[in-house]
Amino acid sequence: MGFGAARTAAGLSSYLGSAVRAVQAVSRRTGRRARRTAIAAPLNTGGFLGASVTAWISTSPSLLPRTWWMWATNIGFSEIYGYAMGTLAHRVVRRVAAEIGVQVEIAPERRRRARLVGASALVGITAYSWVRGVLRQREISHLVQQEPKNLATHVVGSVSGFGVSVGALMAVRATIATAHLYRAILRPYLPPRVVGAVSLLLTAATVSVLVDRLIRGRMLERMLERAEAANRLISPDVPRPSSPLRSGSPESQETWQSLGAPGRKIVSAGAGRELIARTLGTEALEPIRVYAAKTTDRSLEQTVRGVIAELDRTGAWDREVLVLFTGTGTGWLQEWSLSAIEFLTGGNCATASLQYSFYPSPLTYLIDRRSPQRAGQLLLEAVQRRRDSLPVDRRPRLYVAGESLGSFGGQSAFRDVTDMLERVDGAVWTGTPSFTPLWHQISARSRPGSPAVAPIIDDGRHIRVVTRPRDLGRDYWGGRYESWQHPRVVYAQHPSDPVVWFDLPLLWKEPTWLQERVGHDVTPAIRWFPWISFWQIAADMPLSIAATGGHGHSYHEEMVPIWAAVLGQDVPEAERTAQEHRHAAIIEAIRAINPQV
Repeated sequence: MGFGAARTAAGLSSYLGSAVRAVQAVSRRTGRRARRTAIAAPLNTGGFLGASVTAWISTSPSLLPRTWWMWATNIGFSEIYGYAMGTLAHRVVRRVAAEIGVQVEIAPERRRRARLVGASALVGITAYSWVRGVLRQREISHLVQQEPKNLATHVVGSVSGFGVSVGALMAVRATIATAHLYRAILRPYLPPRVVGAVSLLLTAATVSVLVDRLIRGRMLERMLERAEAANRLISPDVPRPSSPLRSGSPESQETWQSLGAPGRKIVSAGAGRELIARTLGTEALEPIRVYAAKTTDRSLEQTVRGVIAELDRTGAWDREVLVLFTGTGTGWLQEWSLSAIEFLTGGNCATASLQYSFYPSPLTYLIDRRSPQRAGQLLLEAVQRRRDSLPVDRRPRLYVAGESLGSFGGQSAFRDVTDMLERVDGAVWTGTPSFTPLWHQISARSRPGSPAVAPIIDDGRHIRVVTRPRDLGRDYWGGRYESWQHPRVVYAQHPSDPVVWFDLPLLWKEPTWLQERVGHDVTPAIRWFPWISFWQIAADMPLSIAATGGHGHSYHEEMVPIWAAVLGQDVPEAERTAQEHRHAAIIEAIRAINPQV
């Protein structure tokens, strides 16, 4: 019995050893073949031509001037797409040609000449498209009032983009080699029909694990850690407010540390009563700024209750105007909007907001898009309940506002347009992302023939879409609106703002705003291309906030006349010049106290 078991064990060991050696031999052969495939194999002709064509297209203009890494992103991702499509087309053509018996051959004595002509054509077209792209970038810089980038920016970006595409090609070939390896290992043990499916699943699992470890396990964790550290940072350049009318002050129920970095900047900034009075030449009040932040030991509902407690403590219900802001992912608010309200009302106002996250807006939208929606809903509902408990003649006028992801979150408090007009006295939404549901409802009601960048809604009776201050009184084409009634809502969106126009369907569908090519700060040379336009607009977004005021995602001076209009500060034609001078003085004062904006 023992001898038989020993023989069986020895046989099994011998078999396993042979199997392992066979697998190792196959792995070595397949590994060598994979390395040759990934590194030494020539480029697919169709893929090379496809990559070349998409690289030429990627130099076409988008919305904003490009930095070197924007060039790299556009060229790199475009070439990846072009190589894939070119390779697919090449294989389809070869298979169809083989089926119908067509074969194209070039005589050996003519091949060298054909290659020379082809290479010359590729070099010439590449040079032409690149130079044309650089010139278009200069045109865009002038349109958005920026200094054109130097030549080195374009050169470095182009070379980097080529490096990105080469790296991606190597990664794809490594993935294919991995699939071949799995197939070779499994072939002796599984039926032929099963080998392909199992090797594909194993390859997908391998790639998924690597991507998960690289992106989620490293990059995402680092981004979250940096966001948390930035939120905790207490800068010595941001002084704690001494006024009891500010959250975070010694009298406040919200501690200075708990507000988060964006909240501390918000309550510390802005003009005081003296500066407002001096700028307007009249008496003024000290503005109220209320802010609270969600923490690990406080829910969003508790944070909203903290905002209400601060409004009660500061006497905000006795002010003429109360504005609720929904912030971006980090809790950031647009200082131009805050200060514009305070100057225009002579300080007789209160602004309130909360921090629902400390992650950047793109990250917040990807991992927690529900929070900005709940923040907008809960804050408005709580404030309305408290406001409705006051006598009618003591209730402040209620306005809502938000920019970017804050606009998305703030508008989530309303079911539809009617609900918004019934519940608030006015609203200002700036840089509204295209995925905002309420904006879809509103734009669907636009007048036929009005431009997509500034649709006309119900002849401007309550809602007006503004690309620049002059659109407040007339539509984009210069036509007159109907009489502007209260409540008033303004959607401010620049034609060159990529945050407004970026959308997933850009991958496969040309949007209306690109078909029309309408926009005072957008080049008419802009065109739509599948896949490529998506990455062009995506690359425009990160730096759009740094664009010159009045362009990109920077809403600066125009916020003063926009808020004046929404607040109902209309003047007769004879007083229009005096009002413009007053607005100019307010703009100068805001710039003086906030030079960074």
